[in-house]
Amino acid sequence: MKGWPLRLKVTLWSVMVGALALLLFGGVVGVSLRRSTLSHMDSELRHESEDFFVSLREHPSPNLWQDQEEVRELFGLVRSLYTFDIEQPPGKSVYRTRSLGNTPLPSGSDDVPFTTTIDGQNVRVLQVTRNGVRVRVAADLGPIEQIESTLWITYAGLVPITLLFIALGGMWLSRKALSPVEQITAAAEHITAQRLEHRLPSPGTNDEIGRLTDVLNEMIARIRVSFEQARRFSADASHELKTPLTIIRGEIEASLRADQLPPALERTMLDLLEETGRLIYIVESLLILSQADAGKFTIELSPLEFTAFLDELIEDVEILATPRGITLSTEFEPGVQVNANVQFLRQVLLNLFDNAVKYNLPNGEIRARLVSSNGQAVFTICNTGANISSEDRTRIFDRFHRADRSRERATGGQGLGLSICREIIRAHGGEISLEPSDHGWTCFRFSLPLCEAPAPGV
Repeated sequence: MKGWPLRLKVTLWSVMVGALALLLFGGVVGVSLRRSTLSHMDSELRHESEDFFVSLREHPSPNLWQDQEEVRELFGLVRSLYTFDIEQPPGKSVYRTRSLGNTPLPSGSDDVPFTTTIDGQNVRVLQVTRNGVRVRVAADLGPIEQIESTLWITYAGLVPITLLFIALGGMWLSRKALSPVEQITAAAEHITAQRLEHRLPSPGTNDEIGRLTDVLNEMIARIRVSFEQARRFSADASHELKTPLTIIRGEIEASLRADQLPPALERTMLDLLEETGRLIYIVESLLILSQADAGKFTIELSPLEFTAFLDELIEDVEILATPRGITLSTEFEPGVQVNANVQFLRQVLLNLFDNAVKYNLPNGEIRARLVSSNGQAVFTICNTGANISSEDRTRIFDRFHRADRSRERATGGQGLGLSICREIIRAHGGEISLEPSDHGWTCFRFSLPLCEAPAPGV
């Protein structure tokens, strides 16, 4: 039940509790009814027994039991309702109701009613002994059992109907109770890093939902403040670091062009130049990401002949792939045009191709494909290589996340490339994703809106 909707679980619990309550109620009522009817019948049996002995005292004839007419008059109107078995002295039968024939009523303890079966019929029997005369009075339980059976059948028919009403009522109550939660959930889905100024709708009540909404809104406000501080720090730091790093790189390049450095110092300066380039890339990437977080990352778009642009770019990619024996195959639909920023789109494609080369197998393969579909230009790039784990697949576009940490220094990455690619593609009005692929293949896919206007050649 963990994955079931709360509304369904509330309804099911209502039905289960209702069913249990109905069973307990039916059991208690059934037992109480049974005890009440038996108690009433026992009282009637005692009353008839006492009336019998009162009538017997009024007929002290010693030959009473030989005169069947007098015995029948002794019992009066109760003959058709009860069965009698009389012994005098106890153990010697002197009279027995005709319906019993030669079968006596079972004996029991005096003044203690009990239930027994005679000829397949359940009867209630009371045995009383007075002044050497013992009488057993029995009443048929059939009518009572018939009433009980009718009640149970009726109750069994009403239970499903009652449970249906409980289920409908549970659904209505759960919908009514969870309606504010659904409104909060719908509003929370629209609160993103770029929309932290939004707040959850307050139900205007002082109940648990109202207090929860207030707490969540206060938490969002605190997150917004922290997020703004972090974004501002990232943007300010990026701006402040970019200029000195550019100066450092310029000084190192000037020193290398002088051709007056000893070989050992020249190698050191080359290493510094490489590391400075990495720092500049990180700073520029953080600046783009901070702008994207603030919703201020906008780029100028213009019509671009995407197919020709890719054909030109492939020549540079082959230079990277050839030393490792990687085979590059392409399938580009001709004449695909998009609105794009050439500089940023080149950065995305070079990053994807660079990853496809770095994380490929020796003598592996890269497949690139471009098609137009449903008003979108869809580009897919696949490369052979180790499978990406399910955990890494969900975090592949996270900042500073790297699926292959063991090769971090060897590949020279910082874990920002795919994050930058995602923000650039989003700024183009498209989406990028890691696609499900066959074993031993990794595939990325992004789409851009098609441009109907003629694009200049590249």
